[in-house]
Amino acid sequence: MEFRIMTPSCIARANGYPASLRSENTAPSCVGAIWRTITGLFRSVSSTSDDVALPDNQRYSATPSTDLKDRDVKGTSLSPLVLPGTDDHAKTFKETVRRIKKDQHSLIMEKVNAITTPQLEQIAQCCRKPEQITTEQLSFLKSETFAYAALRAFREKKISSNEFATLVTLQGVYLEGIQDIDSFKIEHNKLFDDNGEVNEYAWKVIEYSLKRSQMFFPVSSYNVNSIIRKMQLLLKNAPAVEAGFWSCEFPISKDEDQGQRTMKKALSAVDFHVLFLSYGYGAGWMLCPSITLRQAFIDSYCQEEAHKINPVIGVSSPEDIRIGSLKGYRDMAIPFPGHPLPKTADHFSARWILVFMQHDLYHAVLASMLKNADIHLIIAIADVVRKIKVSFNNEYLRVTQLLKDQEESFEHSISNCSLKHQKRMRKDYQKNEAVVSIKNTLEYLKRARKALGQLAFNLVDLDTHNRDWRIHPNEYDRRRFDYHLLNILYQLNRSPHAPWREFLSETEAGIVGQYIIPMIVGNLSNPQEFYSYYCREIEKEVNSYSDEVLPKKQKNEYIARSLKLIEPLKPSVKLDQSQWPTFLRETMIDDK
Repeated sequence: MEFRIMTPSCIARANGYPASLRSENTAPSCVGAIWRTITGLFRSVSSTSDDVALPDNQRYSATPSTDLKDRDVKGTSLSPLVLPGTDDHAKTFKETVRRIKKDQHSLIMEKVNAITTPQLEQIAQCCRKPEQITTEQLSFLKSETFAYAALRAFREKKISSNEFATLVTLQGVYLEGIQDIDSFKIEHNKLFDDNGEVNEYAWKVIEYSLKRSQMFFPVSSYNVNSIIRKMQLLLKNAPAVEAGFWSCEFPISKDEDQGQRTMKKALSAVDFHVLFLSYGYGAGWMLCPSITLRQAFIDSYCQEEAHKINPVIGVSSPEDIRIGSLKGYRDMAIPFPGHPLPKTADHFSARWILVFMQHDLYHAVLASMLKNADIHLIIAIADVVRKIKVSFNNEYLRVTQLLKDQEESFEHSISNCSLKHQKRMRKDYQKNEAVVSIKNTLEYLKRARKALGQLAFNLVDLDTHNRDWRIHPNEYDRRRFDYHLLNILYQLNRSPHAPWREFLSETEAGIVGQYIIPMIVGNLSNPQEFYSYYCREIEKEVNSYSDEVLPKKQKNEYIARSLKLIEPLKPSVKLDQSQWPTFLRETMIDDK
């Protein structure tokens, strides 16, 4: 029996739009153990992807590069803050500051230009003697001048990007601490003594945080002693301010006391404590590591796949994350006057600077644990989803304008009527079947583009269902296929209980499936043989949960959406675009 893959579950109108809209209460699952991670604390999508018109970049491909200077920075107009020239330093500086609010560029440069030579020397002294920053240099640290002096030193190539980021991070952490805590405590720890010998206590602190993170990493590849030895070699000749960390005392916040879900709790729930927990102190102590120390961990553990940390002032866009994923780096937000870090991350409360930055480190580590080839495939899949989303967004704008034109024409037609008659006619107009149909169409398009945008960002964010997969030469194609299909299903259905989450209907899932399933087949000779297996696994997993955990209606929606996405694997299916909305057929027809 043949089926048309794109026949929607609901009756389609002549224009191709579903007659009924998707449920807003859809709660999905995933295959196998994935469901248990979905229902965990740390599974949510960034709010930046909720309903944003993203660039139309289908099937993007780029040569992997870990050199941030190679980045093609777009949308950056000349300003007093941007360093002229195209040399490596100018590109690195521009990348750090290009997200700064445009209306603050002139003000920042005014303050930067007011910095004196003695103040620049103070910054240099802070980099040479970091243990003095919170003691002899404390009054300088507490002043606004500190951040602008650091920026000028970075701009004039007197300090590196990492040194600048470490200094302004420390200032932000200190000012945050003394503002909220009566007796804020902060202590500096050198990684090596003045003779270049290892500081045993400092490395014991680092070892403690890495051992507490063992459950986060694959057992077979995570050797704490080996990682530390590599870190010591990498950091042996690092600048003094980069070869160390600060331990800071922060109280348990009110939202944690009240049982609210916070980013700090979320990171703890997945056992990600890398360079965050402080050994030998109470529960409120956190580490403030240098940027280079963070990078040394990533380089030592992930080695050739390691992503570079890219310290930036301001908010990174989904496109920033996408480009960084392709080119081998991950943005890390740093505090700066006028540009405080957000108080939420991935919809979780992130009250403290160090918690937000630990969230960014988490993502940098996740990206570094993936193979570059897999990253490029995931991004290519996301680009296809975004291409579909752009089509839905364009149609939404077209229909919105159509409704606006109709309303203006209607208002003009009744303008000569009495006010009483106008009121009655407007009421009748709102009940008109054609008007109601257009409004329903707009609601459908709005939800669909939001769901597609969230799916695209879920993929680009590289927070995959499985942090690692083993390569078996004899089963490589099958395991690669399994890995990417399970990840797509996971991203399709994650965060089921989040109120901001929107899910694809069967119609959109089927459209997406037609495009992305062929992309992950690779060299498999007969991928259709796996269709029945995945159908059984999806239904078995969903039905293993009680109706209290996953109501019957939501189970059915999850199963229907997932099966529709994998339907291209079904041997008897005839792939058919005839049931697609007209606007989508016209947009995508040449891309198959």
